[in-house]
Amino acid sequence: MPALEYFMGTTSSTSAIFKGTSAYSSDFSNVISRAVAIATLPVTQLTNNKADLSSQSDELTKLDTKFSALQSAIQKIGSALGGSAFQTSVSSDNVADVSVADGAREGVYSMKVTSIGAYETSMSTANWNVAADPSGKPTTFTLVAGNQNYSVTPADNSPQSVADAINLNYGNLVQATTVNVAPGDTRIALKSASLGQTNLDLLQVPLSAPTTSLQQQAAAGYAISQSTALWDASGSPATYTLVIGGDQHDIAPASNSAADVASAINAAYGSQVRASVVDLGSGSSHDYRISLQGTAAGPMNGSMTLDLKKGGGASLQAQQTAATSRTAAAWNAATDAAGTRTTYSLVAGSTRYTFTPADNSAASVTAAINSLYGNLVRASVVDLGTGGSPDYRISLQSKVGSSTLFDIQKTTGASFQREQTPGTLASYEINNSGVINSSATRNITISDGVTATLLGTSGGSAVDITVTRSTSAINTALSGFADAYNAAVDELGTQRGQSGGALAGQSIVGQLSALLSGISTFTSSGQISGLAGLGLDLGTDGHLTYNAFTLMSADLTNSTGVTSFLGSATGGGFLKVASDALTSLETPVTGLLKSAQTDMKSQIAKLGDTISTKQSQVDALQLKLQNQMAIADALIASMEQQYSYLSGMFSAQESANSLYR
Repeated sequence: MPALEYFMGTTSSTSAIFKGTSAYSSDFSNVISRAVAIATLPVTQLTNNKADLSSQSDELTKLDTKFSALQSAIQKIGSALGGSAFQTSVSSDNVADVSVADGAREGVYSMKVTSIGAYETSMSTANWNVAADPSGKPTTFTLVAGNQNYSVTPADNSPQSVADAINLNYGNLVQATTVNVAPGDTRIALKSASLGQTNLDLLQVPLSAPTTSLQQQAAAGYAISQSTALWDASGSPATYTLVIGGDQHDIAPASNSAADVASAINAAYGSQVRASVVDLGSGSSHDYRISLQGTAAGPMNGSMTLDLKKGGGASLQAQQTAATSRTAAAWNAATDAAGTRTTYSLVAGSTRYTFTPADNSAASVTAAINSLYGNLVRASVVDLGTGGSPDYRISLQSKVGSSTLFDIQKTTGASFQREQTPGTLASYEINNSGVINSSATRNITISDGVTATLLGTSGGSAVDITVTRSTSAINTALSGFADAYNAAVDELGTQRGQSGGALAGQSIVGQLSALLSGISTFTSSGQISGLAGLGLDLGTDGHLTYNAFTLMSADLTNSTGVTSFLGSATGGGFLKVASDALTSLETPVTGLLKSAQTDMKSQIAKLGDTISTKQSQVDALQLKLQNQMAIADALIASMEQQYSYLSGMFSAQESANSLYR
């Protein structure tokens, strides 16, 4: 039986070994080797292509590293212009402490501080000893802060539990602490988190406490109008035309002031309409308007119009939504008895909103409603009194354009606190502007990135605040930028010319070169027109040379120009252009370099899969040929054995025949 031994290589680069026993076994081996070599040619070409792509991918990675470093260097220039690079000084350290952040600019500011404000404080009037609810349920207290009511339900009624519950839920509004004012006398102290009057209190309102409804509903509504613009009191006294429904009446006030016009209206036609002056301004900036309200619900002389005209001119009033709710009787502004506090509820349809104003006056209740719930309703005070006896009522107008019924209800609860320190707002003036500002915080932003923390008053005169930028940080950043830029230039240079690297001739090399050129040749129309003004000179070899002395001179004589030229990554200037250019390269997925790397890796992976498939086909062909040649070789070897056997028999017979002749 012929013997066949062969070894099957795992790759086309390993020659298959075929051994047979026939005289033609070497020919069979040559046939297999030639066929496999021909079949391997595409695999070899694909492998070479993959090696080329891998080299290109490696070079893209190197370029990405260089340009990523350049992007980082640009960002560091921006950081060198940020808050950490600035220094501040104040001519009087006991007036303000100044801090800077990103966005700051060099400059000198003046600040006159007339008041640093005060945080309102209150403390329990006696030892805290509130009995537990007989039902065993936790007691719910009402915290009053800024006219708003907040429910507080502590684990128990101990002073520490109540203070903890307040701090946990409303620590952004008030700080609660327990104070041992004497042995056996522990009280709860409250301090507002913001400057100004916040009416701090702790109440206990029994669930069964009776409520009193104060408003009377009027479906037809009370007509209301208000001046459309700031009241013009200029000129000699004029004659005004008052429109009440379908009737017109002339009035002649003592002057054109809003107060005199309103007084003349009330004196002559107070039984039909009530005029009042409202100030829509803020602080020291007044915006006086005249508000007109009908005294009776429904149309007046066939119409709901209330208007004023000056000297027969254009209408001065804007008609407003009619008030559908007004206090049924004269408003009771009586002061609460000691240890009690009146709390109010604005009822809008089926929803109840509770609040506690500073006092029980109609003005305070109205102000609280407008401040807290002005998106739902507008509250106003109308005086229906005559003969010098005021009769204040509160009117409610819907702001949501619906037929919602509005009511004001009041109830009385136990008050545990007494004010210790009244809250006041901080007051200051910037750069002798004449504008006196009020603030509920002592941290005042006097310019972008510049914040002054008020420490004390300035004694009637302003203090100077100076903000300067350090040159050291920007010097280091520009030096680092030059190094990163030159490194990117050098890496690109290895991909050009006859001895260029794997990316030689690729369009991306030209694109990256153009991008670098756009950065290094950036120009501005300002006092500093190019990078050379900062000490960055572009040589004929494409490299940047940095001269720190040029920067120091420019920053010393024209720091504003340096800042303006550099700009910011989002606001303009050199940093905007450079940042945008590098972002177009380095943005994940869509950036030029990032997408090129991704595409290259995808091509390499696909080639790898194709090579594997082709190699499997070559291996299969090789195995098939080996099997076929083995069969042929075995058949020929068998025939050769038979031939040798027969040839031996004939030779033996011829030899025997020759012996017997």
